[in-house]
Amino acid sequence: MGPRRIVLFVAAAALAVVACSAGSPGTVSPARSSAATGTPGSTVPSGSSAVLILRVAYEGGFISPNAIRTRLPIVSVYADGRIMTEGATPAIYPGPLVPSIVVRSVGADGAAAILKAAEDAGLAGSGTNDASRPVPDAPTTVITIVGAGVSTVSRFGSLEPGPGPLNSSGSGAGGPADRIRAAAAALLAGLTGTGTFGGTPTADGVYQPLGFQLFVTLGSPAPSDASLARPALTWPLATPLATFGRADALGGEGARVGAVVGADSATLGPILAGATQITPFTSGGESWTIVVRPLLPDEVAALGG
Repeated sequence: MGPRRIVLFVAAAALAVVACSAGSPGTVSPARSSAATGTPGSTVPSGSSAVLILRVAYEGGFISPNAIRTRLPIVSVYADGRIMTEGATPAIYPGPLVPSIVVRSVGADGAAAILKAAEDAGLAGSGTNDASRPVPDAPTTVITIVGAGVSTVSRFGSLEPGPGPLNSSGSGAGGPADRIRAAAAALLAGLTGTGTFGGTPTADGVYQPLGFQLFVTLGSPAPSDASLARPALTWPLATPLATFGRADALGGEGARVGAVVGADSATLGPILAGATQITPFTSGGESWTIVVRPLLPDEVAALGG
């Protein structure tokens, strides 16, 4: 994976989404998440396919606050064995409004093996905090696994091997921290590659979101080339964009942020799927710009969708 830093964290802690089904504002409380003591164990919970067991995403870094808020996790793993990763960004302009998410499955047995691999990597128990090798302007590496109702968080300055001989803190090449970094990097490579973890694999598909987090600002998008301007789409939900969700201080005057799940998501989803990054929306006699972050299964479940 090179020098990319990684974050694995619990869904609700990763994204404090604003509940806005039917247009009513509110904030979803984070799920229980701590650097817990005790080993979570490799038993995969049965039942809901929205049960998250492991997540990889970026945290921080030298990018705009808005970009951080809309950034998708690198990989999310669920108890039923589904592995979801962010799809490739099309090299076209304007690109699609909704980022794509690729999904494959290794089955429940594969999911259990992934948790076991995380434990073997040293990512369970009390967690790890190794900020000895930060990379300027790059995201922090935070790793969380979830098992038996317990989440365990680890932090690293980098997942690259430590240079030089082992030092007194054990963070040099071949030391405990370096061995954990190497094992974590290998696990991530398998998750974002073609690793089956002993499970029953399925071919890649495209995840169809059941919810969306929207950032809306007053005014039409400004295309880089006026000839590429797209016709406006009508906002389909009963709640107008002027009162959607809650005020968004980061977006400027009139900006709103909120989440759409449930029946409203089923209505809105096909319209968003047909829009581009420069497609304006009309609501209440005004034009609006919408930025979309699709919600993953655990995030939708946290919102009651």
